[in-house]
Formats: sequence, C-alpha cells, structure tokens
Amino acid sequence: MTRVVLLGLDGFPHRAISADLTPRMWDLAQRGGRASSGGTTDLPSSTDPGFCSLLTGCRPSTHGVRTTSWRYAKLPAWAGVETPGVPTIFDGCRAAGIRTAAIVADDRGLLCTGSADTRWPPGGAIPPGTKLDAHGYPVNAVVRPQLLQALGDEANGFVFGHLNESDTVGHDHGPESEAAQACYRATDQVVGELLNALAGGWAETVIVIVSDHDMQSRNGSVPIDPMAHNTHGWWDAYIPDGGAALVHLLPGVDPQEAGAALERIDGIETCVASNDSLAIVGAEPGRIFAAPIYSAGGFHGAPVTARTVALVGGGDPAVPKIARAMTVKRPHLTDWAPTIASLLGIDLGPVDGESLLG
Repeated sequence: MTRVVLLGLDGFPHRAISADLTPRMWDLAQRGGRASSGGTTDLPSSTDPGFCSLLTGCRPSTHGVRTTSWRYAKLPAWAGVETPGVPTIFDGCRAAGIRTAAIVADDRGLLCTGSADTRWPPGGAIPPGTKLDAHGYPVNAVVRPQLLQALGDEANGFVFGHLNESDTVGHDHGPESEAAQACYRATDQVVGELLNALAGGWAETVIVIVSDHDMQSRNGSVPIDPMAHNTHGWWDAYIPDGGAALVHLLPGVDPQEAGAALERIDGIETCVASNDSLAIVGAEPGRIFAAPIYSAGGFHGAPVTARTVALVGGGDPAVPKIARAMTVKRPHLTDWAPTIASLLGIDLGPVDGESLLG
C-alpha cells in the first residue's frame, strides 16, 4: 500500500530551495520532481486559506475560509468563515479506514486536522511548557520528535506535518535576512531527518513538500487604503491581509465597474470580483494594505507571494508521473488533495483541484 507524507513549510519561499541552502530538499527534488516556477495559490495568499485549500482540494470560494485576518478580529459574514465548510482529506481517509496523523505547529482549527486519528498538539491545545517561537507557535525542534514518532508508526497511511518557524522569522526579520537564511537551512536539516526516517519504506512512499505562501519585504510606500479612494461610494469596508484585501461592495454596485475603480488606485495590481458583494484586490510588489498592525520584516497576501514550494519524492512508482505533471502545469494548492486521494484510493467528493495523476 502506498504511504503518503505531506509536509507544509509555512511561509517558505520557492526561491530558497537550492543545492547550497537546502541540500536535502534539493536532492529530493532532483531524484523526484520540482515545479521549476513553484506552485500557486489564491489571493489572499496567506496561511489559513492556503492550508484549507491544500487539505480540502477546494478554493476559498468553495471552502469559505478567505483570510487569516479572523485571528485578529471577528469577521463580518461577507468576508468568509473561520472553519471550512467542506470535508478534508482526513475525513476521506477515515471513511476509507486509512489511519492518519497530523503534527502541526500552527493549529487554530483552520488547518483542517480535527478528523486525524493522531493529532498534535492534542486537541489543538499546546501543552504547557512547550518551547514557542516569537509568535507563540511551537518551534521546529518541538515538532520534530512528534513527526518522527508519527512517521515511525507504520499504521499511519497518511501523515501531515507542518513546520512554522520560517513564517515567523520571515515576518520578523524579512525573507532575505540572515536570520531567515539560517532558518531555511535549519528547516532543511529537519526535513533531512524526516527523510532518513522514511528510508525503510521508501519504495512504497510518496512525500510531497509544499508551502502555503511565499514572503516578500515591504518597501517604504504609504500603505494602501481603499476607503480613502472610494470616489463613487461603491464599497463600505475592507479587510486587509498583508498585500491583499477583501473589499465589500454595496448592493446594486456593478462588480466589474467597482473592480476597475479599485485597480485605478495607486498600488493595486489586481482585482477579482469573487461575487456581487466581494472583490479581492492584490497589491504591487512591496506594497501593503493599511492595517492596525504590520510585520517588522516580511509579509504575504499579494500576487507575488502566491508562489508556493512544490516538491515530490519517494520510491513509489507514482512519483515520476507526478513529477512529469508538474513540468506541464504549475500545481495549485488545491491539486494536492485530489492527487493524494488518487494515491490512497479515497473519495474526497467534489473538489476544485485536479489530480496530478490525471
């Protein structure tokens, strides 16, 4: 039986995967496969929408989680929900009798892991005394032994692991900083230990390594405030998410006209009308939307940070097929759940992504 391991490296840049900086992941990609331009995700390109898409196979417009900003304030109904409204890959595995484990450093309920058979932190609550990073998440050194234990249990047919430190360091120091480079290197060493732990069952293993979003450095431009440019009165609120924002359109407003007006605002690069009352705008590189607080270093959310890590390896015969598919199409985060479902022979129900196995 094929065993699947999915690793999510929070905020890890695609450009950081290199022979010098991340030799273990680079070697895995050379022997398996790598999307040369990286994978992709939807806007806002931030943690909660990204991981919900990864683990459900559905886009934010389907699973309902549109932004990570719910963590800082209660969201209005037009801005989406806090938990996905569709089944996860863990639900599909449970229905098929496949044991699963989810070992994560950032679990606010939105990483969709509630149906995993083994879950750490237990019940989503970080154990007292756990060493935390600057943002209050368990450090990689704490997550590592939990992941090794999950991988060592051969009964687990699907294991999802999440390492968060690269996101915290990128936010605090910037993605190109020395601190970030050191974190990328250290993360690769942890990944190497996990790969070593899989060596005994390599011939039946598929390992996928992704990130939820990229990270960029902020320039000195004034933050973008859509309300300050609401000339026609077509919108009445917005929710910032780094380099993207959700804009609420008033009833009766033409979404196309409003979208064109939003794109004329200095600093806005893209605008997509998600429905009649919601437009999603993305900022130009280096620009950020006005918000109550800002990261000291890097941020995500924008079109330029919608690039994700996309690597595959292992000895299972499906690996070369997935690798070839990634040379034809940049994998979207929603493509991984149906791909894993194909590998494990489970039913996810209707999804937006497409299996890379055809």
